[in-house]
Amino acid sequence: MIRAISTKVMSLLCAVFVAVHIALGLLSLDLVSAAGPVYIAMAVYVAAVVLLLVPKPGKLPLASALAALAAVVMVTVLVSSVLPTDRWPGYASWHLSAAYTMLVIVNVRGRVLLSWIGVLISAVLVTLWGAGASMGLVGGLMMNIATVGWVLVATGIGHLLRTNDNKVAQYSADARRAADWYAAEQAVHVARTEWLEHVRRIAGPALQRIAEAGHEITPAERQQLQLLEAQFRDEIRGRVLATDEVVDAARRARERGVTVQLLDDRRQELAPRTLAAVSESVVNVLNRARTGTVTARARPEGGAQAVTIYASTPENPDEATFVEFPERTPEN
Repeated sequence: MIRAISTKVMSLLCAVFVAVHIALGLLSLDLVSAAGPVYIAMAVYVAAVVLLLVPKPGKLPLASALAALAAVVMVTVLVSSVLPTDRWPGYASWHLSAAYTMLVIVNVRGRVLLSWIGVLISAVLVTLWGAGASMGLVGGLMMNIATVGWVLVATGIGHLLRTNDNKVAQYSADARRAADWYAAEQAVHVARTEWLEHVRRIAGPALQRIAEAGHEITPAERQQLQLLEAQFRDEIRGRVLATDEVVDAARRARERGVTVQLLDDRRQELAPRTLAAVSESVVNVLNRARTGTVTARARPEGGAQAVTIYASTPENPDEATFVEFPERTPEN
């Protein structure tokens, strides 16, 4: 259904139309040859309108639209069968209004083609009845003016409203994209600011000392700067592996002469339980290392292993330490 028209408003308008049509039909019973078919047509009409107004997302269900076309045929045939043929039927031909009411609802609820098929069927039935009555073929054709006109207006208005809905949806989507972009930019800005503050807090004092005029870098300061550079490299390249505990253990291991590499090829977070186990294992391996190399690598997601840890020493290359952490299923 077109979003510019609320279900409550449409239901209220249709209820008023239906009540007026039923009242006109009841007040014109003296013009028809039998009241039974008229009562049946009224019941079919009310049931069809109720079915058409059942709230459903998107277009009117195809079954409901076809049921409405069948109702148009039934109401037209039933009422036409008892109308007077020797004079203009007046308000006794209330079924014409009932037909275009149902067809307009079908049209507005997105079944435009089916509504025009209903107009064609209704026009054929009414014209055939008129051709057999005193008004003739021309009179029968003229009885279809209201039906064609109302459905034509509904088609035009529906097109405009659907175009408006599409524009509103596009504007909303653009606004959401702009908000997402702004949020992403803000997140990047915050992350960049936090990183700069982190670097300034850790490396700032050492950099200020070596920036002083005439200051000569001592071996201790050189080692400190190398350790800081290695820490920053761990935090950038190791990312998910660079927990506070691991970074501290890596610093102590480097002070002992161990070569440490933290590599994140995964680019996705580890499960909390996996990360805790990995951090504990990396810290243990680093604390035991006195020489050699320790490499911890987060593997790309989808492989058999999530993280591998490899430690070796030049003195005992055949006694390397190798630890694997398999990928865990989501429930684990």
